[in-house]
Amino acid sequence: MDIFVKFRENLEIYKSMGLNPLSLATGCAVKVDLIDTVYPALEKLRKDLEKRNIYILPREDADIFISTEKVIHKRLINGGEFDADRAISLIQVNQETAGDPQAFANFLYNAYTSIKTNRKLTIGKGHSIVTTKKDGEVAVLDLFRLEGKLEKSYTVANNDTIQIVDPLDNPGSQTQVDVAISNSLNDLFTKGVFQDLTVIPVADAPNEELKDKLLRNYENFTRKYNMELKNDIQPSTKTLMMGATVIGKSDHELPTFYDQVDENTVIVTTRYFGELTPINVHLWVLAVPELVELMESKGISFSKLEKVKSQALRVMSRPNIHVAKVIYNHLPEFGRAFSKEDHIAMTTDVTGPGIFVIKEFAEKAKVNVELDSIPVINREICEFATENFIIPNSTIGTNGAIVMFVNKKIADQLLDELEKVGESPQVIGRVVGKGNGTVTVPPYITKLIRRDNVLKQFKIKE
Repeated sequence: MDIFVKFRENLEIYKSMGLNPLSLATGCAVKVDLIDTVYPALEKLRKDLEKRNIYILPREDADIFISTEKVIHKRLINGGEFDADRAISLIQVNQETAGDPQAFANFLYNAYTSIKTNRKLTIGKGHSIVTTKKDGEVAVLDLFRLEGKLEKSYTVANNDTIQIVDPLDNPGSQTQVDVAISNSLNDLFTKGVFQDLTVIPVADAPNEELKDKLLRNYENFTRKYNMELKNDIQPSTKTLMMGATVIGKSDHELPTFYDQVDENTVIVTTRYFGELTPINVHLWVLAVPELVELMESKGISFSKLEKVKSQALRVMSRPNIHVAKVIYNHLPEFGRAFSKEDHIAMTTDVTGPGIFVIKEFAEKAKVNVELDSIPVINREICEFATENFIIPNSTIGTNGAIVMFVNKKIADQLLDELEKVGESPQVIGRVVGKGNGTVTVPPYITKLIRRDNVLKQFKIKE
């Protein structure tokens, strides 16, 4: 079948559900803007929440706490009563709320104070996404009550939820859910966590038939990878939504040794960045056929674009549990001391914010960083996407590459181990010393990112 005919047919499938695939943000591109909205909103409401005995932790990939004999979970939709110690949240807001830090702060305040608990409540992780549906706002709150004696392990919990991965694929396909769950698990895997994994679906759809189909896909995924599936209440906004709250444990220390990052540290990535770019370019050249000729004039054939897109979907749908095991083996046992020459100091993954995550973590470690390269899935396609305003940041991904800050003495060993498990690792930069989190980048960053609020976070090499 002609690809353009198939595209039009698929467009009708989405339209019959009241959805426009051209307006759906793919993967982690759906996140509320961190720089302009989320961080300013958190600063506005932090003190007011603390007066209510609610505390928001500093930005971390996932919520981390010492395990107890019993960790009791309960999910609330838009609030309710439960004596919880910790919470992680999925917040979906409309475009108007997402574009206004004060409106977003008000929504968060109402969501968090809607939890009726007699305990000090710690918000360990928050994830926020945007919907085009005016009345599609919702707060999915996963709460944990910790009971019994402390154990010699960490419990790590996370939520990541998206709208769609590939708008040209059927919205109920297994691939869409595989990527969505893997994306949430990735924040556990970045910390070397892969034991006792539990997946609690977050799924919504314009109709019950599609919603049931998505939930069956969760069963397939967890069965395939031998994970526990916990069914729970779901949002009912009639918007397309797929993701998961995930929980795991580790009997090792976690790579949050921010004070151990120094000038002997290099930055290793497991693979390239920017998997969402070829998916978006593929969508838009089908929607606007004139772009095909323009793209080919840049030396990018349609067949090459399809090949790179298939490559992106393949790596995005594979959970990075193999990388988690490599990281785990380079961490001290629970309660043991960190060794700079044996252990991984700090990790994160490159998803919605793209390489801005390196800036965030440089600030956490109070170091300055210099990047020698910004590896993307395909440089030509990423530059084409940015130049033609198809995607404003061609470094963003979903279930993306994992970045590690490690002592240069173990970097080669780490590269070898990652290659053996099927990754394409490389050293992309280094720490140049203690500082305020300045990240110096190659000049071609302006060909990969068009958003001024992101670009101004970096120092561009002369």
